[in-house]
Amino acid sequence: MKNHIFVRPVRPEDRELFVKWSCETKNNLFDPDVVRYPTTFVFCAFDGDGPLAYCPVQSPLMMEALAIRPGAPPEKAAMALKELTQAVVTQAHVKGSGEVYFLCRDEETILLAKRQAFEELPWRAFRIKLSDLEKPKPNESHV
Repeated sequence: MKNHIFVRPVRPEDRELFVKWSCETKNNLFDPDVVRYPTTFVFCAFDGDGPLAYCPVQSPLMMEALAIRPGAPPEKAAMALKELTQAVVTQAHVKGSGEVYFLCRDEETILLAKRQAFEELPWRAFRIKLSDLEKPKPNESHV
């Protein structure tokens, strides 16, 4: 069993070690506010020697995309983003989410987002699409 790694929910007795490691681990981007969000939970990976890693998991709301009517005046697009943002923030309060994310690469929309309450993040983003996890890989047989 010593070579196996398992995952369980964090326990009260993990608190001190979780906080210590969160502060000591280089470049882990730990945000202490996240553990205070109502929808956040923490996992602990462990092996036969005890805890190995902790991972807080939050449930932010993601503004997936912004589709603007072609030819819409920029000031109307800005007002639309403002109203949509306010609606999503309200929904985040209702659901207990502590953050709202908005991914964008259009420079004009980025300027609109920056004029709203959004902060630009300096980190790379990664995702897992669950539907991709079960897709067959090329040259993989299904026997």
